[in-house]
Amino acid sequence: MTTSEMLDQVNAAISARLSGGAVASYSINGRNIQYMPIPELLAIKKDLQKQLSAEKGGSRNFAKFVKP
Repeated sequence: MTTSEMLDQVNAAISARLSGGAVASYSINGRNIQYMPIPELLAIKKDLQKQLSAEKGGSRNFAKFVKP
């Protein structure tokens, strides 16, 4: 899975949680399911964005100075 695909999945998970499409945790027949907390998802998102930026060459700025 590429970094871009992982970032898409993290964004989808965050959107689902924020829109109420997924709860933080639930229990069915004695089985408990707990999803990753939003702050952890946001931290992963930030890391993936940095990684993706680095893969694409980072955010380099170039300036050329000439004498008038």
